[in-house]
Amino acid sequence: MIVCEYYKKYKGPELVSATLDDIDVTKEMKEIYGENLNWKGCLWKYKEAFGENCINKKFRFDFVSEDKREHWFHGFIKDKEQYFNPPLATPLNQMISFSSVIS
Repeated sequence: MIVCEYYKKYKGPELVSATLDDIDVTKEMKEIYGENLNWKGCLWKYKEAFGENCINKKFRFDFVSEDKREHWFHGFIKDKEQYFNPPLATPLNQMISFSSVIS
């Protein structure tokens, strides 16, 4: 994993469900997502998030924001050494300017 300033300043919606090849991994992914809902301020490699045997598996994450909007993303793991770079769903009232992210 590598620390990422962008993720450190992020607070996302609540993670409600996560699957890896249709197997529930919500508990494990909530640990990585962290209590601050920001991936613990880091980018994780697929093997760090999903384990060594994650190659050629599909994943899906489902979230619900405070305003009850549903957010989700999915993907397929081809290389366990690649960084898992989940999209960030940020409510408009939490939007930060790009200049504050790079400073």
